Amino acid sequence: MRSFPQCMTRPRFLVCVAAVAAMVASSPAAVAMEGGSGEAPFVAPSAARTEAPRAKPRAEAARPARQQTAAPSARQKPAARQGSRTTARATSQPGSKSARQAATETAPSGAPSAGETRMLADEVVVRFRLSARQAAMDALVRRLGLRHVEARTFAAAGITVHRYALGQGRSLTEIVAALEDDPAVVYAQPNYLYSLLQGAAAAAPGAQYAIDALSIPSAHTLTAGRGITVAVIDSGIDRTHPEFAGAAIEARDVAGDAATPPHAHGTSIAGVIAAHGTLMGVAPDVSLVGIRAFVDDGAASGPYGTSWRIAAGLDAALKADARVVNMSFAGPRDPLIEQGVEGLARRGVAMVAAAGNEGASAPPQYPAAYDGVIAVTAVDSARSAFAAANSGAYIAFAAPGVDIVSPAPAGAYQITSGTSLAAAHVSGVAALLLARDPRLAPPDIGRLLSAAATDLGEPGRDDTYGYGLPDAARALAAARAGD
Repeated sequence: MRSFPQCMTRPRFLVCVAAVAAMVASSPAAVAMEGGSGEAPFVAPSAARTEAPRAKPRAEAARPARQQTAAPSARQKPAARQGSRTTARATSQPGSKSARQAATETAPSGAPSAGETRMLADEVVVRFRLSARQAAMDALVRRLGLRHVEARTFAAAGITVHRYALGQGRSLTEIVAALEDDPAVVYAQPNYLYSLLQGAAAAAPGAQYAIDALSIPSAHTLTAGRGITVAVIDSGIDRTHPEFAGAAIEARDVAGDAATPPHAHGTSIAGVIAAHGTLMGVAPDVSLVGIRAFVDDGAASGPYGTSWRIAAGLDAALKADARVVNMSFAGPRDPLIEQGVEGLARRGVAMVAAAGNEGASAPPQYPAAYDGVIAVTAVDSARSAFAAANSGAYIAFAAPGVDIVSPAPAGAYQITSGTSLAAAHVSGVAALLLARDPRLAPPDIGRLLSAAATDLGEPGRDDTYGYGLPDAARALAAARAGD
């Protein structure tokens, strides 16, 4: 790789726009990527405020004690969704422990919404009731012509689910409906697909404006993120890139294909957070865990993740003791992923996601629209909204995500756009806040970011920019340094 001329220096970093421009000009085309005031208590925006309720949730009996997962709560569990119902076992006595547990455990239907196509057509994921008899489950599977692929207990979600391959002659929609009609089943769902959207590169690079827009140099006088683990669930990261020399980056694979080479999207997201060579990452001293859940194996147009892989990625983040999880991807509403996200949030993990690149009139994208997730949209150097970004009641913040300079595999650089990059910037700022005060819970992080944000668009929170553009230096100054 060509050396970069020393045209402008900052403490511990070299930022050289002219050199990056030259390198990008000779690098492979970059891709446009997606997923993506005051001291009042921060409430994460929620798509539930405007979205019509889905099919009626289905009740589940309480799990036996041997399957309970300890989860210290960082916040009160969200109330059940509109239209939810709960039922206790018929043999439970009113007021008994089993009745109390069953009355508080519900699960939404996993049936896909009308017109939804983002799913594997030949697989179904099933969650059985713990009270279901084995003979009944086996008879159901035989009747529907399903072939068992695997079963797994996902720690983050706190549930056990089964994955089946479909036989011939019945559609996935029919199979899901038949499963959910059976009393042995809590819910059934497709193995949904999630995407890392890619498009054309920017015509020419500009300065690394995002760093100054978020006041990162001033924030680094207080902390650069040391001691905090950030998990990035994405495609593979090129850990050999010069931007990561000496960085604490661990790779974990939940996709099952270790031979897949590093990918531009995962490398870019990691660089936004932790670069510390020619570029300046938002939190260059964090310990970063790259969890590869997206692969390009020809089954979809470009790298994709599935419900199963992403749920495994959430478990990997839990095992790594991550304090922040970056989710720069988007897909449909998905009970398995929703339960995993909620499980990590209950444990005090800051969940950050890209708002989506489907346009302002598109429906909410997930996981960004789940309760407790910090959904981030993208703005450009003039603080104008990214043209392809989603909008809605779930948007929490806006961050730079247009024409962003970042690393690419094989020592290259790229200029990319999307809410993916915006989410990565906010994940980095969240890590800085936790390094400043490790006692912060996710609502505390949201409160500090919203109090320190520059309002954009209409006064107050709005559906285009959320609470606005966070100022990392102001947020850190307001945070109390940890003991």
